[in-house]
Amino acid sequence: MRRARFRDPCEILRNDTRNAYPLRETLTTEAGERPTGVVEMMQRGLKAVTATALTVGLTAIAACSSGGSEVQESQDPASATGTLRVVVPNFPANNVGQAVFQGIVDIFHKTYPQMKVEPDFVPYDNLNEKISTSLAAGNNYDVVSAGIGWVQPLADLGAIQSLTKLGVSTEDLEKSVYPAFVAPMKYQDELYAVPVVANPRLLAYSKSAFAEAGLDPANPPQSLAELREDAKKLTKRDAKGQITRTGFDFWAPASNYRQQFVAFLGAKGGEMFTADGQPAFNGDQGVEALQLIHDMVSVDKSSRYGYQNSAKTALVTTGEAAIGFASPYVDCSTGGDGIGDKCKDLVYFNLKDTKEVMYVGGRVAAVGEGTKYPQAALAFVKAMQDQKSQEAISKLDVGVPISNDAGDSAFVKSNPAGSFAWKNLDKAIFEYGGATFLDFRAKFGPSLDEVILGRKSPQDVLKELDSVARK
Repeated sequence: MRRARFRDPCEILRNDTRNAYPLRETLTTEAGERPTGVVEMMQRGLKAVTATALTVGLTAIAACSSGGSEVQESQDPASATGTLRVVVPNFPANNVGQAVFQGIVDIFHKTYPQMKVEPDFVPYDNLNEKISTSLAAGNNYDVVSAGIGWVQPLADLGAIQSLTKLGVSTEDLEKSVYPAFVAPMKYQDELYAVPVVANPRLLAYSKSAFAEAGLDPANPPQSLAELREDAKKLTKRDAKGQITRTGFDFWAPASNYRQQFVAFLGAKGGEMFTADGQPAFNGDQGVEALQLIHDMVSVDKSSRYGYQNSAKTALVTTGEAAIGFASPYVDCSTGGDGIGDKCKDLVYFNLKDTKEVMYVGGRVAAVGEGTKYPQAALAFVKAMQDQKSQEAISKLDVGVPISNDAGDSAFVKSNPAGSFAWKNLDKAIFEYGGATFLDFRAKFGPSLDEVILGRKSPQDVLKELDSVARK
């Protein structure tokens, strides 16, 4: 896909009208975080931006006249002024979310005490539209926070800039975080983002459920075949055949089994995309992984398709499932949302079929392309990476700190799920892959459903998805 780089509005206005065309392309080069209406929102956004093009042009002319688009890198941080615009997805705009964000600002202000920070808290569903509209208006964000799978699409779009050119080296990043997290931060061999928080999806099982089913509580399933057999034995039903305890919980709503497929694919030794962004899931490993999900849901019926409890928590942590995916944070307190002594019944493990893996998502931070304050923006990115910030964001994101020395922190040690997750970040397998990945992902979940529910074969669906990924 041709890269639609961020264009300075002053440059556009100085040249002929043909140079403004890349701004139109900016709105159409990627699809949304989730499949529910995001592309349609983007199309509506394009019409709105086109309708207001004259207003945007006049605003840009005024900015050019006042010198407002000049990059101000030479300012002394102690006396630098201006306003950083920061877009932060899935950050609650309540008192808790604002307090966490203010903590990051306080760290940033130690270096840039006079700079103002203007946050824009948005859901992931709206992130694409927000960034694209800002790009089209020539008013891109100075700092962009997003998910791991967004790095290459945003870099290709021209929404974020190379951190390598701002002095952030791959070697330094590898010293501060798990090396596995470096490759997803790169585009065309340069760093474009840094990881802030990891969001693993662990596997857990109930020791008491194992004992009740005649399974050894000290020996979790190692292969995917063993997982399937154990799930069948652990499923409990009433006299009418209705499930009263799920054998295996995928912890996924309908049309959202992507991460679980990636985890099973990784356990089989496969990967979603190669290092250069080429799809690699359409092979025997992908077929076996997807077939297994279908078999557990539609054949064995040891897992209920799309089922979630009212709180949308992992069923294995509430006792509603014997094995299943879980978050890296479990409240072991009594009362409230805590599960108390149930924590002692849970054991966390990885599948070790062909390869030991743990699915991991996460939050990243990047410097916006075209920012007037690149060094200040980079300082804010580093403030997000601060250990205190990582811990505070981890609570909001239900994640774990990404730094390779966080294992000694009280935050990680105090939570058995988080401690296991952090110790196994070196086994991370991710869901990302190239500049067109977000468009591909919007189609990914619903396509997997066609196999899970028995409407199509895994071979046919993976072949179709492979074709989509290559376009």
